[in-house]
Amino acid sequence: MNDVRRYEVGGHGFTLDIETGMLSEKELTAYAPFRTVCLSGENNIFTLKVRSEMPESEEEECARFEDENGRMTLFRTGEGGMAVRLRTRAGNECCHLMISADYRNATARIEGTAGERRYGFDTATMLLYAFNTATLDTLLVHASAVEEGGRGYIFLGKSGTGKSTHSRLWTECIEGVTLLNDDNPVVRVGEDGTVEVYGSPWSGKTPCYLNRSVRIGGIVRLRQAGENRIRKLTGVKAYAALLPSCSCMKWDREMAEGVHRTVSKVTESTGVYELECRADECAARLCKETIVTGDAT
Repeated sequence: MNDVRRYEVGGHGFTLDIETGMLSEKELTAYAPFRTVCLSGENNIFTLKVRSEMPESEEEECARFEDENGRMTLFRTGEGGMAVRLRTRAGNECCHLMISADYRNATARIEGTAGERRYGFDTATMLLYAFNTATLDTLLVHASAVEEGGRGYIFLGKSGTGKSTHSRLWTECIEGVTLLNDDNPVVRVGEDGTVEVYGSPWSGKTPCYLNRSVRIGGIVRLRQAGENRIRKLTGVKAYAALLPSCSCMKWDREMAEGVHRTVSKVTESTGVYELECRADECAARLCKETIVTGDAT
C-alpha cells in the first residue's frame, strides 16, 4: 500500500504518493512542518509518485546544467513531457524524474547514499514546485532569508558570495533576528499586492524548515568587497538583481513570462539594494539600518 501525503508550501499544495519503503521518515523530516490533512483539487499544483520502477519512455537530450552539487540533464520524452536525470559530482545518478506535459504529474526513482537521496528528492520537488508556481505570482528564490520585527529580509548572490554568512551575522549581532530559510525561501505576491516571504522544506545544508511567512522588508544582492557600501536599486537594475536568483525554465515562454511579471511586481513594491561588503558585523549593521530606514544612496 502506498503512502499518500499532502503538503502546503507558500500557500500552494502538492501531493507525494510514496511506494512503501522508498522514502524513510528521516528523509521526509524537512517536509513534516508543511504537512496538511487535505487539499482542495484546485490547490494541488502537482502530484509526485516515488517508485522503485519507472515507466518506459523515449528520451531525447535537450540540455545540461552543472553546479557545485552535481549535473542535471534534461530530456524530451515521446509523450510530450520531460525527463530529468540528476547525477552527483561523483557521477552517481540519484534521481530519475519523469514529468507530464502539463508538469502536474511526475514519477521519480530516488537512489544512492542518504545524502544523495536527499539531494535527488529535494531537487525533484523543487523543480516541480518552481514549474507549477511560475504563473501564480510565486517565486522560488535561491537566497537566504531572516526575520526581524515582523519583516523578512532576503539576501541574494552567486554561490560563494556569503548569503548564509550574512544571515548568520544578522542573527548573531542584531537582537531579535531569526533565520527563516537558508537556501530556497518562497516569495509570493498576494491578491492585494502585498509581498510575503515564506519558509520552505528546502534550506540547503542548514536545517531550518519553518512553516511561516512575513511581509518582505527588503531584498539585498551581495557582492564581496574590501569595504562596506550599500546603495538602493530601482527600475531595470532592481529587476536584474532579483531575476537571476529565481528558479525558472526560461525556454518555456509561459513560465518565463510568469516569472517576469512576478519579479516586476516584487521589485516595484519592495526596496531592493546592492551591498558591497566584508564578512563582518559592520556589514550586517549597515545593511539592517539602511534597509529599515530606506536611507541609501
